[in-house]
Amino acid sequence: MEAIVFMLCLTLHNIEESLWLMDWRNTTMPNSHRKLDKNHFIFAVLGITILGYLSAGLYMLIPNNKYLEFAFIGFVGAMLINAVLPHLVCTIKHKRYCPGVFTGCVLIIPLHTTILCNAINNHLNVSEMVLSTLVVGVILLGLIPCFKWLAYRALNFLN
Repeated sequence: MEAIVFMLCLTLHNIEESLWLMDWRNTTMPNSHRKLDKNHFIFAVLGITILGYLSAGLYMLIPNNKYLEFAFIGFVGAMLINAVLPHLVCTIKHKRYCPGVFTGCVLIIPLHTTILCNAINNHLNVSEMVLSTLVVGVILLGLIPCFKWLAYRALNFLN
């Protein structure tokens, strides 16, 4: 059940980001040194979403596999951090709603915190959760440029 809740939160959060985040960024931070194309961003978000589904789906199929559990818990933790950094922090800093903060605060923060607390109460120790979150978070951050590059190649190939 927790994996399904995670996938629902991930989907809604990434839809919110895909619809409005690039426009928000271009109007709120027009002098940013990195201009991002909305289609490339959506491609990257879709890649992250697919990896999240893969992580949750494999964990549901083989719940006793410790590595799959670490991947799933790491993804849950990484999305929890993502709800705060950058979305909530950007909303506070710019005094303007940042897309992703609604689903982050209403869904991800309470539900993912519950998932992580349940994992710790049932069988996982805090250091495993923190390490899983850090490893998956770093991997996801590293994959974002890869997904943007793939998007650039795929979208240019289609045009």
